Amino acid sequence: MDLFSAFEQQLKQTTAQHYLIALSGGLDSTVLLTLFAKHRQNQPHFHLRAIHIHHGLSPNADSWGEHCQSLCAQFNIPFIIEKVKVEIGNGVEAGAREARYHAIQRHIQANEILATAHHLNDQTETFFLTLKRGSGLQGLGAMQTQSELFGMKVFRPLLSFTREQLESYARTENLTWIYDESNDDNRYERNFLRNEVLPKLRERWAHFDRAVQRSAQHCFEQQQLIDELLQDTFLEHCQTPTEFQLHHFRQYSPAKQTALLRMWLSQHQWEMPTKRRLEQLINDVILAKKEAKAQFHLGEQIVRRYQSTLYLTPDFADLTNVCLEMRDNHILLPDNLGELYLKRTPQCFVFSWQSYSVELPPTNLPIQIRFGYSGKIKHHPKRPREEIKKIWQVLGVPPWQRNRIPLIFYGKELQSAVGFFKVWEHSEK
Repeated sequence: MDLFSAFEQQLKQTTAQHYLIALSGGLDSTVLLTLFAKHRQNQPHFHLRAIHIHHGLSPNADSWGEHCQSLCAQFNIPFIIEKVKVEIGNGVEAGAREARYHAIQRHIQANEILATAHHLNDQTETFFLTLKRGSGLQGLGAMQTQSELFGMKVFRPLLSFTREQLESYARTENLTWIYDESNDDNRYERNFLRNEVLPKLRERWAHFDRAVQRSAQHCFEQQQLIDELLQDTFLEHCQTPTEFQLHHFRQYSPAKQTALLRMWLSQHQWEMPTKRRLEQLINDVILAKKEAKAQFHLGEQIVRRYQSTLYLTPDFADLTNVCLEMRDNHILLPDNLGELYLKRTPQCFVFSWQSYSVELPPTNLPIQIRFGYSGKIKHHPKRPREEIKKIWQVLGVPPWQRNRIPLIFYGKELQSAVGFFKVWEHSEK
């Protein structure tokens, strides 16, 4: 079967008709673009767009963008070019990949699937890189023809073809493509594998890439089986994506504990922590004393424990000392907390935030919004004055959320935590 016929067979595996094609301008993505364009000649209802990410890492980056734009114009495919800034804290390769996918996220439409030109040689490289990191079955499963990444559906129709097959097709079709000179720099891990290691393995074993592909597929299927067998137990622990219940968790074997945590974290499609890091999460957070403020950094997120539940949250700003004057009928709160609204009537002031609201008596005193408070208050007409820390505990509010709830002050007197309590000694006046 020729490359185009095999490509069309792959398309039949998905019912999608809207594709955003990741176009670098190199051999692989150029072949992918032309295959889609050729298919659309017979299927005019297909909707295609292409996106080129300008990383700014090469002096030739501008000319690559121009080449891709010209190529898309030739096939009448709408073209997007997006310039990004690459953060190199975790290495150029990782930074470029993260910047690339975040940029694509901003442009992809709800009905589109991202089409990438990964091929069989890429699969082998990915397998070896995950092996080098000591990954388990999930990592060694490498890439699948259809998957989800960064919340986007991804389609890799060229995954079963070698680079040699793509190059043969490109020369037959008289295609032109750009060459990224950084591919010759063996300081990058993928290039080192591609240029130094894998050619020798392929020279000795002609079908080495196919064997690696089979191994990756076996790993993927074994991970799928483990997930299937653990599904009922997992659902007992995880009712919402950002929370994980710890009831009976200590009774499981270490292997079962780490497998369940991997299932939870994999829902968010981040790079999976190593076995050592997962063990650290279990020992330092899950098995820590109840009174400990245990937390575990996971990229830009934090795993926190409160009572018998793990929570996955952003790394929140410290709002303890923030004080805002509310002069108008609404105010923008810090750290993505939204807006607080005030409706004034002669009988009462109504403060609304998110889905919460509270009615307070009118006042001529300055109205302040704060987030930190310590001391005793009376939050219920039938209860004595209590430390606010104890009140938060009774209400089941985790410690990191307590300083993210707007506190209404009239002058220097606390009146309410919006949506949670009113201070009754003031309400009775």
